[in-house]
Amino acid sequence: MKDEPLYLQKNPHGVYDYRRPIVAEDQTFWRGPNGAPKKEWSRSLRTKDRREAISRLADAADLFDAERDAQLARHRAEAAPERAMESDREREEREAAKAALAAQQARRDARRELRIEKRRRARMSTAELSPEEAAWHDLLQEREAELAELRQAIDGQRGANAALGGRNVPPHAAGSFEGTVSDLIAAYEADKAPSWSGSSKKAVQPVFRVLRDELGNRAVDGVNRQDARDLVKLVELLPTQIGKRRELAGLPIREAVTKGGKLGLPTIKPKTVNDVYLIHIAAMFNWAVKEQWIASSPFVGLQVHDPVDDADRRDAFTAEQLKTLFSSGPWGEPWTPNAGRVGDYWVPLLCLFHGFRNGEAAGVRVEDVGEEGGVPVVRITEYDGRTIKTTGSRGTLPVHPELLRMGFLDYAAARRAAKETLLFPEGVTNSRGQTGAKLAERFSKHVKRLGFTGRKLGMHSFRHNFEDRLRAAELPDRTALALARRAEAGSSRIYGDGLSARQKAVALSKVEYRGLSLSHLYKTDGPRLI
Repeated sequence: MKDEPLYLQKNPHGVYDYRRPIVAEDQTFWRGPNGAPKKEWSRSLRTKDRREAISRLADAADLFDAERDAQLARHRAEAAPERAMESDREREEREAAKAALAAQQARRDARRELRIEKRRRARMSTAELSPEEAAWHDLLQEREAELAELRQAIDGQRGANAALGGRNVPPHAAGSFEGTVSDLIAAYEADKAPSWSGSSKKAVQPVFRVLRDELGNRAVDGVNRQDARDLVKLVELLPTQIGKRRELAGLPIREAVTKGGKLGLPTIKPKTVNDVYLIHIAAMFNWAVKEQWIASSPFVGLQVHDPVDDADRRDAFTAEQLKTLFSSGPWGEPWTPNAGRVGDYWVPLLCLFHGFRNGEAAGVRVEDVGEEGGVPVVRITEYDGRTIKTTGSRGTLPVHPELLRMGFLDYAAARRAAKETLLFPEGVTNSRGQTGAKLAERFSKHVKRLGFTGRKLGMHSFRHNFEDRLRAAELPDRTALALARRAEAGSSRIYGDGLSARQKAVALSKVEYRGLSLSHLYKTDGPRLI
């Protein structure tokens, strides 16, 4: 079945509705008829035709924004001080905000009426119009055809100029899209949201909030490079947890930034600016270029300086911490079939000896554990309900000798005999698309109880430990990259396809944690210090 655009749903009568959840932040001021926080806004699109329904999404989105603005204005009016106590400046600011809101609504109404009128006239023949309207209709079509020819001529001239100058210049956006940034957001969501995970859908909402507040009513092709730079500067000033702070609830972005500064609230880190806000904004404007709404993106290449190197963001566990960790909690004795939360036992060990991310290890299925050329292997792959971080994260890895000694294959065989699908019961995926999230939370709490010191010690720290031991093993670069499932710098190619499972097994056996004894967890082969 084809995925529907975001917020588009068909009711039991076959009529399409626009149904949009109201984020928790807006529920602080948006109330339903009974006074309770409103959870969802819906409006019938009054059509059973899917294409027609999609064409009406922008109208519904405008109505949603209008009602949100009205609710916000009411909330501010109720929360405002008595008018008699207002200073001149407060009164001016209130009146200016009211005028801006009215102007915004007027522009929104005008755009909606124009879209409706264009659709109505597009369905009409000149025979249905008055002579005057028919004449204007024909004239408009002629002018649009002339404009299309002029744009084509301009593109040809720009191409010729570019050839003379020895450079490539992108063509003018076909059709010269007339929509606003808010329209672009709605269209981008409709196209992309069906493939987003739950966490991605949640992550883009604060980004879109900033765009709507700052550029929502601007024409897409009117946003220039300076506008983009100004937006980046504003994003750098955003308070952390802006959508969850009661003192900032209902405030426009600029007001929230100003109030956050006065209250001394911490601002988001450069990594958040780059990897959350700018990456999504750039992706949306790049999509607009691809769809020929604009000729080029004003956000291309924009980033803020981050003084913290990626390698310094999270510490690996020290040798002493690993000794303490794997003699505590579930690792006090070997695995037994009657053990409690088996994922809590095996997933950290998989991450330690294979460098897996938590979701990769927790989401392994029973069928992903098998043999290749007589070598026990575990496969990391995507499947329905579980995604992995990158294409390169896929891989087939031999099971580390230490895990074999601990009875990992016996555990997998027991799950297979029980006809289970997931290797670990805790490997479920939550509504945000995260696999094994609760398991990782429990592990972090266990680490905290042990009193370890270090930056963000958690399940992902094992990946740093693993890569440290890969370097210490002095393996050939391409072999190490295959075991880590990483690409060579400057290449998108993931190495390892040319290595047999046995070659990988020999290499992986050299990845050792010297001084760490796990003999108390062995089920076979007796003690061994690695």
